[in-house]
Amino acid sequence: MDATTGAAAASLTGLLRGRLREVSALIEQRGEAALHGTALSLPLNHLLDAVVAEPGVTVTEIARRVGKSQQAMSQAAERLVRLGFLERRVGAGRTVGLHATDTGRTASAEGVRRELAAEARTRKALGPDRFDRLVALLEDTRDALAEDASR
Repeated sequence: MDATTGAAAASLTGLLRGRLREVSALIEQRGEAALHGTALSLPLNHLLDAVVAEPGVTVTEIARRVGKSQQAMSQAAERLVRLGFLERRVGAGRTVGLHATDTGRTASAEGVRRELAAEARTRKALGPDRFDRLVALLEDTRDALAEDASR
């Protein structure tokens, strides 16, 4: 790497995207640690929670909402099926909806409880005021960027 490339690369580390990635990685680590000892990872827990909240939702719909590929969501759903947490059912128009089993609903409730506990620890680490300001700022930023993208 020459001096120009090195300087350009060094300047990129201060970009918003870099800071968001750093903080996101730390938050993800806390969430994964909270789920340690369960069969769930954060992505699996979020998929399972979405199905518990909306029985019959399709893999395609979940993939669209979370901005992941249909293939990635299908693989995650298949893992949850193998674990006995989800089942697929053919619905109207031959669509295949996802439904949580009783075991899946229990696992989801435990996963949500653990993630909420991790969030409470993060809130304590940041302090309630800073935590609330950060959440509000992120929500405002998301809304402003979504509005800008729709123009």
